[in-house]
Amino acid sequence: NTSPWFEDATSLGNLMIVNETINRHPQKVEIVRNDTGEVIYTSGAIPVGSKIEAAKLDVELEAGSYECTALFHNLDPVSGAVLGTAGAIIYVTVQN
Repeated sequence: NTSPWFEDATSLGNLMIVNETINRHPQKVEIVRNDTGEVIYTSGAIPVGSKIEAAKLDVELEAGSYECTALFHNLDPVSGAVLGTAGAIIYVTVQN
């Protein structure tokens, strides 16, 4: 989801993070604010073929829209070490 939306700073938002079955590795996702560099969300390891539909942010943001980068880290299934990372620009909105 390139535009996750949250009702307020403490509500669940529609993240819709999917680790597709074509991927061979578990993934960990971090969402980082582009204006401050602050990490506002970190997932646990997401198994191949699994998804996170909704989650809360790790920090409470004021109402507004935030340009962020979602970092997708491929993890070694045994050690958990990061094997590679890809990123995408997303816009996180907190309504109230």
